[in-house]
Amino acid sequence: MQKIVDQLIEEMKGMPVIDSHEHLSTEEEVISKPADVLTRIYCHYSITSAVAAGLPQEKREYLLDHTRPLDERWAVLSPYVDAMKETSYARAAQITSRELYGVDDINDDTYQELSEKLQADNTPGLFDRILKEKCGIERVLNQGSWNDGRDGYGLWVCRYFVELMRDPVAGLKNFFDEWIDKRGGPNGDLHELVKFAVDEAVGEGAVGFKLSAGSVGKPAGRSEAKTIFAKYRFGGASDGEAAALALWLLHEILEEAGRKNLPISIHCGIIWNCWNDFRRTNPLNIIPLLMQHRNTTFDLYHGGIPWVREMGVIGNQYPNANLDLVWCHQISAYMTEHMLNEWIDLVPISKIIGFAGDNPCGPEKTYGALVMTRENIARALAVRITRGQMTESRAVDVCRKWLYENPKRIYGL
Repeated sequence: MQKIVDQLIEEMKGMPVIDSHEHLSTEEEVISKPADVLTRIYCHYSITSAVAAGLPQEKREYLLDHTRPLDERWAVLSPYVDAMKETSYARAAQITSRELYGVDDINDDTYQELSEKLQADNTPGLFDRILKEKCGIERVLNQGSWNDGRDGYGLWVCRYFVELMRDPVAGLKNFFDEWIDKRGGPNGDLHELVKFAVDEAVGEGAVGFKLSAGSVGKPAGRSEAKTIFAKYRFGGASDGEAAALALWLLHEILEEAGRKNLPISIHCGIIWNCWNDFRRTNPLNIIPLLMQHRNTTFDLYHGGIPWVREMGVIGNQYPNANLDLVWCHQISAYMTEHMLNEWIDLVPISKIIGFAGDNPCGPEKTYGALVMTRENIARALAVRITRGQMTESRAVDVCRKWLYENPKRIYGL
């Protein structure tokens, strides 16, 4: 079976890729900061593994503080490296270190060498060298400050509505302040505000909108929303009323996004750092949204891990739900490899998006994540080939759909 796996990996290396989810700052912002093993490689998700192994949570920001000496920061992380190095998070880092920078293992003896090589590469053209040349990525759907516009390379998925639901009082204030500043509102009605919010994001380059599976609850009714809106304009709405109004706006925005063929991406399942109650992002929470907004396209992130079977059933039951493997390969390669065969049994292959790096620190680890993605997809499809359930040529077609054709079509690129 390994021969089939290797052949599929080679086929995928020659395919264009659309990266469906990153959190990157602009290249100018990235290269303006020193690059080292802790700010670019063992960063973010890998630090989460270290915290799970016992690193005090309050040390996270210290490890990322490039104004502190690297040897002091590494000394804080070093006791936890052995415990975390077998995780998928760390494996993506190790692949990047080995294949891009020639450092076979990240340890006490090599972290300085790797950091020096990262800094030497931390120059203009970094994004092109890694994302375009090394990874073969044609477009990046990004949720950080990097936004090249709707026809550019780094495309923007708008997060305004995540912030609205996270803090409805502050979120509504931001919406109204911008509306007043740019349109002279709030002298219109709520529908005018919804259209303004969506049009404003599209005008800034958005190709979709981001929500969280925790963005659920009972919205205000139409007449109640108007009443709360009138109270809110004069500072008389309570926090609970603001939350109900924000939920009403969310549902209206979902409808407007559907009319404009703008996908809604939703974080489902596991959360990136420790000490969060991830039950609130159970993908089962969003079934009412899928049912109510049948003409809106949804892109459901992270395989819903750990609810991967529930996600497969959601993909089976709701025509407007697509399943996105963003981050899955770095969360658990083994889980992702095995859930793919269950999903193929349940979900049309046209509804699965195969890859995204989901990196906030810089583009480097996207390479390691893509290597793992190709391996996981190849192993999953090789099982079906050896069982006589799929031909090798069909498997190559599936790879191309997952890595390129499906995200391109779903996001209208």
